[in-house]
Amino acid sequence: MKTTITAIIKPLGLVLAFSFLFLSDSALAQKNYPKFVKGKVMTPCPSGGPTPDPLPGANVYWKGTQVGEMTDAYGFFKIRTDQATDTLVFSFVGYTTGYVLYEGQDYLEVTLAAGELIDAAEVVSDGGSTRMEMLDPRVAQTIDRRELTKAACCNLSDSFETNASVDASYTDAVTGSKQIKMLGLDGKYVEMTKDNLPAIRGLATIFGLYNVPGPWVDQIHISKGVGSVTSGYESITGQINVSLKNPVNAEKYYLNLYGNQGGRTELNFHTRQNVGRKWGTTIMLHTEYGNLQMDNNEDGFMDNPLKEDLVFRNQWMYAGDRGLEGQYALTAVTRNIQGGQLSSLATGDGGFDALWRSEIDMKQLQAAAKTGYVFPGQNWKSFGSQFSGEYYEQNSNFGERTYRGVQRYFRGNVLYSSIIGNTNHKFTTGVSYIYDSYDEDLDSLNYVRTEQVPGAFFEYTWSNIERFTLVAGMRVDDNNLYGLFWTPRMHFRYSLTENTSIKMVGGRGYRTANVIMENMGQLASNRRWVFESQANLPGFGLRPEVAWNYGVNFLHRFRLAYRDATLSLDFYRTDFEDQVITDLENAREVRFYNLEGSSFSNSAQAEFSWSPIRRVDVRVAYRWLEVKTDFKQGRVDLPLVSTHRAFTNIGYETKKNDKEAQWKFDVTFQWIGDQRIPSTALNDEEFQLEERSDDYFLLNAQVTRVFSKSFEVYVGGENLLNFQQPNVVLSAEDPYSEFFDASLVWGPVFGSMVYGGLRWMPWSE
Repeated sequence: MKTTITAIIKPLGLVLAFSFLFLSDSALAQKNYPKFVKGKVMTPCPSGGPTPDPLPGANVYWKGTQVGEMTDAYGFFKIRTDQATDTLVFSFVGYTTGYVLYEGQDYLEVTLAAGELIDAAEVVSDGGSTRMEMLDPRVAQTIDRRELTKAACCNLSDSFETNASVDASYTDAVTGSKQIKMLGLDGKYVEMTKDNLPAIRGLATIFGLYNVPGPWVDQIHISKGVGSVTSGYESITGQINVSLKNPVNAEKYYLNLYGNQGGRTELNFHTRQNVGRKWGTTIMLHTEYGNLQMDNNEDGFMDNPLKEDLVFRNQWMYAGDRGLEGQYALTAVTRNIQGGQLSSLATGDGGFDALWRSEIDMKQLQAAAKTGYVFPGQNWKSFGSQFSGEYYEQNSNFGERTYRGVQRYFRGNVLYSSIIGNTNHKFTTGVSYIYDSYDEDLDSLNYVRTEQVPGAFFEYTWSNIERFTLVAGMRVDDNNLYGLFWTPRMHFRYSLTENTSIKMVGGRGYRTANVIMENMGQLASNRRWVFESQANLPGFGLRPEVAWNYGVNFLHRFRLAYRDATLSLDFYRTDFEDQVITDLENAREVRFYNLEGSSFSNSAQAEFSWSPIRRVDVRVAYRWLEVKTDFKQGRVDLPLVSTHRAFTNIGYETKKNDKEAQWKFDVTFQWIGDQRIPSTALNDEEFQLEERSDDYFLLNAQVTRVFSKSFEVYVGGENLLNFQQPNVVLSAEDPYSEFFDASLVWGPVFGSMVYGGLRWMPWSE
């Protein structure tokens, strides 16, 4: 296993992390400039006593804006102060709405009196760990850090196990890599950002998910359909923004240990510190190690690959006295993955060289800088810049095939925001520049592409927070290889009542396909790679992908049996003007060509959330997909996509005692419908598969024992019904034959998986 980079970075990361761990709080902890106001919302004691009770889940927002927060389990809140209004609104169902004139206070205590719900009360969000957003026309759902602790959330690819809108599926049976899907299409059509900066794209489309450890995540914002034009032109089916813990909201110290029966062990550590009055920093460290070869299905191939990785991140935040603030971060990753046949199969005549093995060696370095300036006395006017850069390198071998890829990426974004007349009419405009360079070698073939894309954008927001919000934008980008990209987009929200809203979205998106990395799983087979290239086009000789997406969402909050409930219904359609087709219908090859005909996706989903009794939360969802593409053989269902999926998540927490100890129980049950399997008719009969897969059920569960606010232990299980896809590796006995194929994965490769871990947060605040 290649450990040279690990040997250098790992000691350095440990030294830096633990040097901060033992720094004196009194030497570093000084008061930051108060860009937030904190406080507590309470209600008179029901028993008539002198001490008010905290009011969890109360809404706190700035009057006339969409900026809002909710109180935590103890009634506390924290909200930004840089808004063009001086009135804070406090509301909760069944209580009179309170208004407080903000005059620069650092801390507020507000008591709401019992009363009737009045028109001014605005529901910003519910108190769950997963919530549907009522006011923001672009964000459909928010997952917070509490939701991520309900499952074995080791990295971002595992973060959607309790979510019905996003799927995560294996790309093949040897690398252990997962890709996400939204609206029935691969994650490459989803714009993935980290702290609102491009993060998981290009060559990192798949393996980049593993470079974001779950314990580092504060919130995940999921938007279905095209995103904002200020973020770029690449989102088509959705936008997922991952907000990482930072020097403001991270735990003072955090340690997470994890292990499972597959031999996977992880350590996650982070700390935040104040450095002077204006600066704060976080240091984060993740390492994973797995060296256990397991073969539960007895096909001679490891069910899970061997892994060794290290991820290090350091972020700094600056809060100045005169409206200037900034965020600056550096992330370094090194990862090695080995899969394939078991070592025990090695024989004396061929040794290890006769085994079919895969190895992926990856390195990534990311840097990001965001600087913003809010004009004094004009909080509605601001200027900002966003710069991010990335170097990504991957060296791989799959049997006798080799791949090497290098990407160099830079993006600069300069934005200016102001109003037109009053704060009901806002706009954001700016310019951007992208440099995106690729150098890839697949066996003896070399593919080189460099895109330079200057662009400009304008986005207008018309808002009456109590009724509607319209966001309309346009951007124009001049791609040096493919010409002009025109990207119009629109988001609209209308509230029928204060508890019922309708959202609509429509727009266009563009992207350039990186066909090797996006189809890395196909290298786990002996298929020939065929590119139907076109003259005068760079790289793989394929046109960029262009698609329109439009959809509607209905969200209604109501009371059922005197308990809070939410119903969400949505429908989205994606139409491709042009698409790069990955054709697997010939079992001897994987063929790439541009769309000739039509390709579309229809997605309908219903999701119901309810708290039937205190401390019990239930989420039930059903999704229907119709995804069709014109291949050269005719129009068929897109392979390896289930038309039907049903989802149920049930969570229960016991009442906390005086030491804040409690039990937490979480169960997720899914039904995944059958899927079309690419044709294997050209194979010998023993290596042919059915036209459609079986449907199957998945059951995951976890129990957490919280001993105190700073320490908890959890145990859980994945795939507890022990379902495994049969015949997951074709021709496993002879992986160098023409029939070998480990890429046709539609179900779990590993059977039941039991895991456990602990979270320790000393000096938690």
